[in-house]
Amino acid sequence: MDEPELKPVNPERKFAPPRLDDYRIPPQPKSNIDDRSPINQSAPEIGGVAALLTEFDTASRSDLFSQALQKLIRCRSDIVPDLLNRLKSDDLSLAKKAAIALGYIRSPRAISPLIAAAQNPHRQIYPQATSALAWIGSSEAISALIQMLQHPSVHVQAAAAKALHKGNLPAVSPLVDVLKHGDDLVKIQAAHSLGQISSPLAVPALIDALSSPTQSLRFEAAWALGQIRSPLAAIPLATRLTDSDISVQSQAVQALKNIGGDRVIAAISEMLNNSSSHTRSVAARTLGQMGMDEVIPLLVDRLRNDDFPYVRCDAAIALGEIGTYEAVFHLSQAIKDNDRVVRNAVVRALRQINSPDAQEVLKTLNQTISVPQYSMANRDQFTDDSDFTVLQ
Repeated sequence: MDEPELKPVNPERKFAPPRLDDYRIPPQPKSNIDDRSPINQSAPEIGGVAALLTEFDTASRSDLFSQALQKLIRCRSDIVPDLLNRLKSDDLSLAKKAAIALGYIRSPRAISPLIAAAQNPHRQIYPQATSALAWIGSSEAISALIQMLQHPSVHVQAAAAKALHKGNLPAVSPLVDVLKHGDDLVKIQAAHSLGQISSPLAVPALIDALSSPTQSLRFEAAWALGQIRSPLAAIPLATRLTDSDISVQSQAVQALKNIGGDRVIAAISEMLNNSSSHTRSVAARTLGQMGMDEVIPLLVDRLRNDDFPYVRCDAAIALGEIGTYEAVFHLSQAIKDNDRVVRNAVVRALRQINSPDAQEVLKTLNQTISVPQYSMANRDQFTDDSDFTVLQ
């Protein structure tokens, strides 16, 4: 088979580089549909609204429900009537899902049906219905939640108090009234919502709640005061450092750290001079967790002068948590404490700091051999002429 004849290339010819137009796809013929219409902005929904609602109804796992809910929210069709019908369903699981969806869609048409659903304690969908009203967030929805604080059912009251964390300032006064006179279950939810709103108007009522015999209420009140960060709560929170429940103690410590300032230091400093060794120990640990340089002299005084070894241990650990150069210096002085437990606590504190200064102190300590009544230290490199025992 003969090869095709190649045309000779003209050496003087210049080749032009390709142009961008050479790679462009030619435009399609124009249609009557406007390019700015929503049809051209997103893909069509396969199966339509019926398919979306079917997927929503059959979603049994949280991830499947989340996906179906997102599709409903993005749906361009009016699905509120369909969701309202499901809200009235005898299937509680479907009704709860419908309440949640209505809250996310935030349609004003859903307010009255959601109020009716929330006020019926026998249907057990009041948590979802009250949350949906809070998500809608209109004045009508918030007013309805405030009125539910007087509902005969304690569970409905608690659900409304929990949902009112989105009520902002108009919800503060009703929540404070409930915190003073309501049932303990409602008080717990009210205290948490007041902490989320973070209004200083709630501080006096929350301080009173710190003295409640109910552990959960004391915990929520301490948390809420830590969110509001009012200096007025410093002394009442300091008294909770010796609470019988350790979770309340921890929450009081965190709240005091959030508040900070001279008033907090003064309140805890007073506890360092308390006659109870347990109170002094808790105060020392709290000052360490706050991590403020201003409290180092207070902790050093306990480390040197307290009669109880475990208080001195807590003061040493607190200095280790602060970890400054000044703390390392005072810890290095406390290595000679008469109590072995305190000395071990000082070593742990220095290891926690782990700064070059702390490492140098630990290195010197490791080169020291303790014997009864004496301490022989290896300070320099040994030579043939060295004195192998240096008495300290």
